Amino acid sequence: MIIFVSLKKFVQTFWWLIAAIALYVFYQSIGLNMFFLLIIGLLALKFVPALVLPILFIALGVYFSGGFSFMADLIILFFWGLFHCPFVLLLRRVSVLRLSERGREINSIKGVILNDKAFFGAKIKRNLKSYQ
Repeated sequence: MIIFVSLKKFVQTFWWLIAAIALYVFYQSIGLNMFFLLIIGLLALKFVPALVLPILFIALGVYFSGGFSFMADLIILFFWGLFHCPFVLLLRRVSVLRLSERGREINSIKGVILNDKAFFGAKIKRNLKSYQ
């Protein structure tokens, strides 16, 4: 049996009991990962408010994935992206070259058509003037 000599020690022990109960409730309801992030978020809110938003995003990832496994998934996705980035850029360059070649062909065809219209249009105007 514990005998308290001072009221201060009694209140301090009472708060430790409340903290232990809160830890147990958080562990049972949202998990230890979310409890850890809640503590980190509250500390960040107090000392480094700029980190609250990244911690919030991490907490959402932990909540929806059920743990910190989403970080491994993001790292793998990042490395796959680095691996595929040259291929994507190469395909983009090839498609831009094809579009520019097709554009040159279309412009040359338009130029021929416009030149023909100008030629035949001038000829028609000349013929109309001769009939007047």
